[in-house]
Amino acid sequence: MLDSGVIVEYPVQIHEKAQSQSSKERVKAVEYIIDNIHDFGDTRNAWEDLHRLTQDKDEYIRLRAAYALGWAFAFVPDKNEAWEDLHRLTQDKKEGIRLNAASSLGRASAFVPDKDKAREDLHRLTQDKGERARGSAADALGQAFADLPNKEEAWEDLHRLTQDKHEHVRFNAAGSLERVFVFVPDKRRAWKDLHRLTQDKNQEVRWRTAVTLGRIFADLPDKEEAWEDLHRLTQDKNEYVRLRAVDALGLAYADVPDKEEAWEDLHRLTQDKDEYVREGTAESLGEVFADLPDKEEAWEDLHRLTQDKDRYVRLSAIDALKVAFAYMPDKDKAQEDLQRLSSMPQR
Repeated sequence: MLDSGVIVEYPVQIHEKAQSQSSKERVKAVEYIIDNIHDFGDTRNAWEDLHRLTQDKDEYIRLRAAYALGWAFAFVPDKNEAWEDLHRLTQDKKEGIRLNAASSLGRASAFVPDKDKAREDLHRLTQDKGERARGSAADALGQAFADLPNKEEAWEDLHRLTQDKHEHVRFNAAGSLERVFVFVPDKRRAWKDLHRLTQDKNQEVRWRTAVTLGRIFADLPDKEEAWEDLHRLTQDKNEYVRLRAVDALGLAYADVPDKEEAWEDLHRLTQDKDEYVREGTAESLGEVFADLPDKEEAWEDLHRLTQDKDRYVRLSAIDALKVAFAYMPDKDKAQEDLQRLSSMPQR
């Protein structure tokens, strides 16, 4: 990859690779265009090569070209032609190519000249027979939602994908709910989808939903129920779900209706058996320390975590002490600890 901001000419040798009889050479040309088109002073030659490669007989090259369109779209000189290529690739017989075309639709949505047709393509892809393509469409809906002309229909598609039989699709739908929540016409229905996904049988769907809860908690219509969901996720049997739940607590703490119980969850998670959960809890404690109801105990928790057996937990606790220092109940003691800890090897 070239240094960002450096304007260069499209290399003749890349143009030659794009026209090579060797599939490996043509793949190298696609990869170069993906990485560097934003740095070309004149993108016409690069675009002509990429346009031709979207029709390559080699399916892997078409797959990479479909991916490249998403990154290149803003820079190509002929967006109508680029759009026709992308539209065609959404209908390719190979699922991997349709998957990448869906992803590029999401990434390029602001620049696509025919948004009605793009909406139709996304709608079709949300019903693709391949679950990977549907999963990509679910993610693309989140990226493109603000630019789509028919948000009612787009929302119906996303709502349906939150109930897809494949966990990968539901995972991406949970992530897209985070992006689109501010735009959806029926926020109560969207909230019900999120509430259901917090109880999904798949742990990855649950942790992705926990992330979404934390990031949009302030906008949720039923914070009481959302808080109960988040509280439950902090006790999930899967450590990664608990980690994402404690991250969400750090983001949502100011808006949770029961701060005493939220503090008790944080206090409990400082003693979690998983080191990643303890590390995340230390970070969240630093973020919310100013609002905690029991700063003495919170200080003791952070102090204990600075002596944790895991190096990264100790480092996270030290960082949290620095962030929260202004709110410490005993600043002299806190300062002594920070001076002592900063001089200690953290291995």
